[in-house]
Amino acid sequence: MAEQKEEKKHLFCPYCDEEIMGVDLPYCQVCGVTIFCCPRCRKPVTRDKRVCPHCGAEIKGEKT
Repeated sequence: MAEQKEEKKHLFCPYCDEEIMGVDLPYCQVCGVTIFCCPRCRKPVTRDKRVCPHCGAEIKGEKT
């Protein structure tokens, strides 16, 4: 009998390193910072990054 492993992905806040409990929420429940996610891999990234450290995707800055 083959065992099926349920893989849960844990996401962590890029500012306080605490686990993000609700992936659908746009902010960290611990530090209250609004979370920005990479458009390609959907992992949390700090807003000052121009390249995703997880997948290497280019991240376009906010238009001002």
